[in-house]
Amino acid sequence: MDPATFELSLEQQFQMRLVEESLNKMSHEQALDLLLQASRLLMVKDNVIRDLMRRVPL
Repeated sequence: MDPATFELSLEQQFQMRLVEESLNKMSHEQALDLLLQASRLLMVKDNVIRDLMRRVPL
């Protein structure tokens, strides 16, 4: 597996910069809320991928 495959694309790097700038303007509570939302979405994404993998015939 090529490690470069997991690097962020230029568009993703730009998006990360925008998120970073937004976080610098947020209160601590807002940043924690965003972190919780992002964590939940990552878990949902994991569940979707897991479900899709179960449905793929091998």
